[in-house]
Amino acid sequence: MSRRRHHGQGSRRAPRVDRDGELYAGPTGLTYVWIGLIVLLLFETANELFGIGGPSSLYEIWFHDVVLAAAAVLILMRAAYEPTARRAWLAIGLATASWSVGTIAWSIAYGGQSHVPYPTFADVLWLAWYPLMAWGIISLIKVRIPHFELHRWMDGLAVTLVVLAAGFALVIEPLADKATGGWLSTIVDFSYPVLDILLMGTIVGVYGLLSWRPDPVWILLGAGILMTTIADATFSIQQARGVANEGRYDFVWTLGALVIAFAAWVRAPGNREDAARPTGLRAVALPLIAQTLAAGVQIYALFEPVGKSERIGTVAVLVVSSVQIYITGPRAQASPVPEPSPEETTAGPEPAPADQALMPP
Repeated sequence: MSRRRHHGQGSRRAPRVDRDGELYAGPTGLTYVWIGLIVLLLFETANELFGIGGPSSLYEIWFHDVVLAAAAVLILMRAAYEPTARRAWLAIGLATASWSVGTIAWSIAYGGQSHVPYPTFADVLWLAWYPLMAWGIISLIKVRIPHFELHRWMDGLAVTLVVLAAGFALVIEPLADKATGGWLSTIVDFSYPVLDILLMGTIVGVYGLLSWRPDPVWILLGAGILMTTIADATFSIQQARGVANEGRYDFVWTLGALVIAFAAWVRAPGNREDAARPTGLRAVALPLIAQTLAAGVQIYALFEPVGKSERIGTVAVLVVSSVQIYITGPRAQASPVPEPSPEETTAGPEPAPADQALMPP
């Protein structure tokens, strides 16, 4: 009996995560996995930037694909590790797995070929990364952020609209005129940066919900998505101009995937307290910047021609900002009904005046 009781007490394990699904500690030995993947990433980066020698396929295909596949496996392991945020990390892991499978399949089908068709079947798997990542981010929000504040989400929406307007003005419209491919190629080219910007806007909205004090998980997720945004935008620009240089910056995608995988296993800070609601300039800095940029585009349009998409985008920013003002503005509160004084309570109702007394029929 005593052995059973002792065994039962000894079998209790400390919780792996806190109430927000953040890890207290990860599995032992995982550090060596990170070191190995970082070494492979450094070799790929050095070869693409400086050409350290050896067959390029070793770095651009094998090292690149191994790190992507390992990142997907690590995120899926995180989903299996504990149930609190399992749905979120499962979706993010499936997104990375779709990305990895598309890359490996592309390497098998077209690796080493000088003329590769565009787009290919792999683009379907790569584009599937976006809805799966969005599903994962939304699921993680439900776990991490119990209190939903609409005006903080609108901060992210305003910034997203500003970035989209700038992207259409500086990248999409000029390059669409110079695109050398067909309409399908053009759509696929610019689907990547546009969807990346939408994901970045979602992350910015999360930062607003966290009172601009994001924890390491959200910082690393944002950094990983930013890496993929930079790589996708660079590739789309080069592809639209017909000067895409394969393999020169693949390490940026590899780095983005590895950072997202590390976000899944980063440890929670000790004694973390809930972030207080921002006040003062910090509470309105982002919408003010968005409105300033939108107003600047409208003023610029008075002197130089500006496309319709930029005008519509900046007007939408101003509309969103106006809605924010309405949502966050103070509301008039109903005047409380005064409570009766003790004298009124004990004395009872006052007798009616003599001239208002009821007369008999």
